[in-house]
Amino acid sequence: MKINSDKLSKFKTIQLKDMNLVKLLNRKDTKFVFHYSKLDYLLERLSSTYKLLQVNDINTFTYQNIYFDTKDNLFFNQHHNEKRDRYKVRFRQYSGTDDCYFEIKTKNNKNRTIKHRLKVEKNTENLGDNEARMIKDVINISSQLLSPKLKVNFNRLTFVDIDHKERLTIDTNISVKNGVKSKLFDQLIIAEIKQNKYKANSAFIQILRDMKIPEMRFSKYCMGMLHVNKDLKYNRFKPKLMQINKILQPELI
Repeated sequence: MKINSDKLSKFKTIQLKDMNLVKLLNRKDTKFVFHYSKLDYLLERLSSTYKLLQVNDINTFTYQNIYFDTKDNLFFNQHHNEKRDRYKVRFRQYSGTDDCYFEIKTKNNKNRTIKHRLKVEKNTENLGDNEARMIKDVINISSQLLSPKLKVNFNRLTFVDIDHKERLTIDTNISVKNGVKSKLFDQLIIAEIKQNKYKANSAFIQILRDMKIPEMRFSKYCMGMLHVNKDLKYNRFKPKLMQINKILQPELI
């Protein structure tokens, strides 16, 4: 799925060096999931209140992720069981700069997202000493218990509001694979607003409400794992799977 370049050309741009003003490594995340047919209208509405990240004249970036979990899928099950203080462990490479980071995302008992990052040389399926120390410090388990479970790639647009108080991402062309099976979600859009504190009067949130697109908790890792593995428990994810299937049926749009 290609994004309408005419819609993107209407945005003022922001450079990577200025993104430090809105790092938001400790934040409140709010996600929305919808069919790609609604994207053009959303971009048109956003262009007056958000700036678009641009690096070397490029504004659409590919993210390549390798997620790690235990043999019994501890992190997946934490999410499924709606446990607070749950984790995601991954390597992430950014196409715009070729930067690569090892990251641990924590969702704490106050429903805030805290990201721990370590810059590394490359995306890899092997955990080194530095990664092992971070895992021990943050999660208090041995890195030897973890192995690569899923690759998740997607394209991302990143926006910042004109007051530099919030960051917005729009993800497209999400693909997942585990070495045996793969799945492409080419009609699904994942939009996420990242704020220091949830503010319902955000221009983005108001636009989504006008479009009658509700908030939805969504994990690319968990949804990806469910689509390429047969033996995972998913009873608490059933309503969400049904909702996603409904979104993907064009006749219901």
